Amino acid sequence: MPRVFPLRTYNLPDIGDHLIHFTGRTGGRFAVPDEIRNLTYPDRLAQILYQGRISAVPTFGTGGRPIVAFTKSSQASVLQLISEGSYTPWGIGFSKQFIFNQGGGPVLYVRGDEWDAATAALPDPARARAVRFWPGAAWQVGDPLMFDGAQQLPDAIANESQWLHEREWRVPHDVVFGWGDVKF
Repeated sequence: MPRVFPLRTYNLPDIGDHLIHFTGRTGGRFAVPDEIRNLTYPDRLAQILYQGRISAVPTFGTGGRPIVAFTKSSQASVLQLISEGSYTPWGIGFSKQFIFNQGGGPVLYVRGDEWDAATAALPDPARARAVRFWPGAAWQVGDPLMFDGAQQLPDAIANESQWLHEREWRVPHDVVFGWGDVKF
């Protein structure tokens, strides 16, 4: 296997060199198993630190593929995500290089009208990094009510999926680390 060069680093206010895995997300849709969900957010972080492992879990849109999610959002964006109540203020940070070396990478945003064809063609683990990007759609009066022979729009077209603000990276398996790998 060839020697892969290190990732470029940046000294820009909107592009950092670190990624955060939040241990808590608010809202009613959770993909984490009960043994994690039933822990408080600080206890989740404590368990991750004690085990030296972030467990990959299947999440929305991955077709059942387990992933570990991170955000590369700037400090200002992270503070806003927390203040808006999307995430709790509990998480763990790593360098992008460490996560890249673990097999991680930025998500692949795919338009909803290209979703089925694109994701069918993607091999694992790239498929686990695919995220649908689409504003949603509905039939208009006078439309022929047909989409590839169907009477209703497929979910990839009908339902909204806009998550660019998360600036997500994914690893398609558990992330194992040592204390020296943790940046914050």
